[in-house]
Amino acid sequence: MPREMPPQLSTGHFQRAPIEWRIDQIIDQINEEGQGIVSLVCLDIDGFSQIEAEHGYALADALLDEIAGALHGVEGADFADRYVRDSFLVIYRGLTLEEAFLAAEQLRRSLAEQTFSVSDGEGNRAEISVTFSAGVATYPGDPEDRYELISLAEEGAGRAFESGGDRTVFGRAVNMTPKTSHYTPAQLERLKALGRQLGRSEASLLREALDDLLRKYDQRDLRRRLADILGWMSGRDTERGNRQKT
Repeated sequence: MPREMPPQLSTGHFQRAPIEWRIDQIIDQINEEGQGIVSLVCLDIDGFSQIEAEHGYALADALLDEIAGALHGVEGADFADRYVRDSFLVIYRGLTLEEAFLAAEQLRRSLAEQTFSVSDGEGNRAEISVTFSAGVATYPGDPEDRYELISLAEEGAGRAFESGGDRTVFGRAVNMTPKTSHYTPAQLERLKALGRQLGRSEASLLREALDDLLRKYDQRDLRRRLADILGWMSGRDTERGNRQKT
């Protein structure tokens, strides 16, 4: 059955759930109809930590919003948006892996030619140009589901960055370390049962859990979350003080 669009989980362009929802919807349709293809491009900003160090977190976040806005009008894309941290995902429905690679190269070069004018709302402005490392993956193919599709695209972007950045690389399946080396028999039995219940492979469930763990401890995301909390607390204290004055 088609999935319903989930509620907005955060403000601005940081909408992790909707783009995952869209990928699930397309994969469901491909599986139900027994035909079709979808390719995914992951774009990572090269040297984003240096941008944060040079311009500050506020301007760096404004840059992410500007790039997300530019991606919304990408020709031929089904859906495009910021994913997590400084990563962006672009869905190309109906494109083969090779066709998506060419589309990613064109998009990556087009974005690299732009200069983004950003401001932090406090009078600070900057003109920032960036390059991207891109990874491409396609379903059906190596990935079994949405989790592996995203992981393969992210892996390609990671290998592109390790190769010097400013390039596009195909995602690829990798040989995993046997899970029996790291988990108790009871954990493996529960994992097996969960896989049967959800109709997913144990490997994809483990990759999803590891990705979530890495995101949980990503320091940039933690800093942004803390800033959001402090901003909310400051606004609440101001509102309380205004009420006391009246």
